[in-house]
Amino acid sequence: MNDWNEKVRDAMKRRGMTNLQLARELGVNQATVGRWLSGRSTPGAGTIHHIGRVLGIRLTDAASAEAGEAQETELLNAFRRMTAAERTLLLHCLRDREHRGYNEPEDTDG
Repeated sequence: MNDWNEKVRDAMKRRGMTNLQLARELGVNQATVGRWLSGRSTPGAGTIHHIGRVLGIRLTDAASAEAGEAQETELLNAFRRMTAAERTLLLHCLRDREHRGYNEPEDTDG
């Protein structure tokens, strides 16, 4: 289990909050909260921040890093499923974006 999972579990226990109650606060289903707390999946950084607000705790940067790693894995898997032509087009778009110096604010909602 990761540090953020333990902090969330501890905060939930202190408040007498169930997975179902947290799920309702976050607008997700109970199974999703269970997967997050067991480490089978990772919520996005924005959701991690929302969990912290709901529970009144500050979650570490490690949680955000973990969410970023999960996104990287997802992107890599999507890239691997692409055809050669799709990969070429995507790389062209990314290089063009980099060449123009385009920097969009980071999406924190995961």
